Amino acid sequence: MTTPPPKLPRPKRKKKGESGGSGTLRADRERAGLNRDQDIHALPPEDGELLELDPKTISPNPMNTRRELRDMDTMIADVAERGVHTPGMVMHTKVFMECYPQWATRVEHPDRPYILGPGHRRHAAALATGQSMRAVLRDDVARNRRVEEELVSENNSRAGLSPIEQALAIDLLRQRVHEDEDRRLSFDEVVERAGYTAGTVSKYLALLKLPEEIQQAIHIGDLSMRGGYALSLLKDAEGRKDSSAAHALQLRGWQLMRDEKLSVEAAKNRLILEERQFHAGKSSGTPVAALPEPREESDATAERTQAHASHQQPSSPPEGNGQAAQHQAAPSPASPTITEAIDQAAPSPTTTETTDQATVEPSSSPDTDPLVLREAAAAQRDLACRLLLGSERFAKSAELSARLVTVVLNPGEWKQAAAKAHGWLVSLPIGPSGKKRPTDYFAAVASSGNTELMHRAAFAIGLAADEVRASQPDRTWDARDVAHVQFLVTSRASYQLSEWEQQQVDRLSREKQ
Repeated sequence: MTTPPPKLPRPKRKKKGESGGSGTLRADRERAGLNRDQDIHALPPEDGELLELDPKTISPNPMNTRRELRDMDTMIADVAERGVHTPGMVMHTKVFMECYPQWATRVEHPDRPYILGPGHRRHAAALATGQSMRAVLRDDVARNRRVEEELVSENNSRAGLSPIEQALAIDLLRQRVHEDEDRRLSFDEVVERAGYTAGTVSKYLALLKLPEEIQQAIHIGDLSMRGGYALSLLKDAEGRKDSSAAHALQLRGWQLMRDEKLSVEAAKNRLILEERQFHAGKSSGTPVAALPEPREESDATAERTQAHASHQQPSSPPEGNGQAAQHQAAPSPASPTITEAIDQAAPSPTTTETTDQATVEPSSSPDTDPLVLREAAAAQRDLACRLLLGSERFAKSAELSARLVTVVLNPGEWKQAAAKAHGWLVSLPIGPSGKKRPTDYFAAVASSGNTELMHRAAFAIGLAADEVRASQPDRTWDARDVAHVQFLVTSRASYQLSEWEQQQVDRLSREKQ
């Protein structure tokens, strides 16, 4: 016998006034204070409600870090055809301004009832096409002071943000007030909420300290983030990166990179050379602020003593550098970065050289002794050679081979060249420490098994052979000397010829004709 299915209870019709019954709408109207001629949709919207808004009733958010809205043609065409199908987010402008009084004066249209959270491209497209805009009301985001994070999260999910826009988004988080305490977020909290490593956050924020011209170059893609960060490390004489003097250095570095197509390393080298000329009374036409001297004065003095010893007495081991090297930690066989090379190789611009040193300050008189000009040029080349050796990529294989051939074919030059090369390498510092004699130093390099170090040391000897020859005061320059300075000009040192050197190059060029 088949059991009949159980009877389900019939739904009861709700009486007037009961929730869900025919009297519900009337009760809602009464609670809202609406008469029968007013629509129930006139009730204020609640958080989480999806709205269909006229875009002219929405103000852009002043916290938006995007400098420009890219690829808008595609967006406008899509909205014109299909409307804004992905809702944005809005808040009541009054609520936003109450919760963010520090931004209230920067609201573009404070009279509009709504202000955007994420969705500025969709809003711009809706305005351009006359379409309405869907948006979710989220006053709670303003009340909980999470607008910054919503904007940063939205931007991080979008492609095509420039490094400057990403930096501005991170800086926006840095200005954020903690939701539970009356304080700004700590650096660690910014790192956590930005979703980057601490190092990346620091590099992004460093870009915002650059002059506006360089920031714009990074934004439009003319300068990479890496290049911009390297320029941001340039400091004034007081060690500041955001002063007018530091900005002058940074702008000059960018000018060299842009106009002369120099790498950032070569541009920084050129700045050091220009700065040295400026303080020696040989301004190149562009006043350059002093580069910082990061080491202690005793270390800088020891290096200048070494540079003098290797220039004046190349046949004897430079004692000053050996002593300085003993006070330093044992250097790694790998080459230092260019920034380290610059910091360690650059002589102090403010110290007056004594008359028996290699660098002699030339007189501003047009009747300056040619010997003085020649010695000053030699000191500039000496600095350029050290800067080049401190560079990560110091030479191409053809340049290395050419200098090795020169030394092999002129064995009489080896002793003086090795002494000068030893002084350069120890002052950087590169290679084994505590080796005061060039022969001991290069023997240790040869037995190190470090191919890159051996190539750098061999190149240093070849380069020093050319420099020792060009620096001799009692000889006339020939084609080899011209080739030497022209190599420095085209190398990563980005050397600039002095007036005296240019005269020698011009003379030899005329003699060839």
